[in-house]
Amino acid sequence: MQLLDVGMRLEDRLKICLLSLTSRYPTHVIDMNEAVLGSQCLGCKGWLAPDMIELLEQTAPKLLQAMSCLVVDCQRAEIYLIDYTEAIPAFMIHCRGHIPHCEGNMISRQRGPK
Repeated sequence: MQLLDVGMRLEDRLKICLLSLTSRYPTHVIDMNEAVLGSQCLGCKGWLAPDMIELLEQTAPKLLQAMSCLVVDCQRAEIYLIDYTEAIPAFMIHCRGHIPHCEGNMISRQRGPK
């Protein structure tokens, strides 16, 4: 018997949504949407949720407290920042199927490519 992953929906603070994503989908990668969050000095693609929390704690701690909506279903896997825009996702999540390569945590990104 095969169990189907029915996905999840959670409205809570961004930090809680990211922690929930880690718990439910330990194999995931997150891309930030520059159209919503602006340019990121350490890159927007290939983040893990714990590394993203660490980054935001240092660069935008208030953002971690923003009300958010995490949606993972058969059509999308995204986090919306309710206080900013409910129409455009701030974070795109890869947690099913082909998952892109993680680009590293803050320290490895700051060191740059070898």
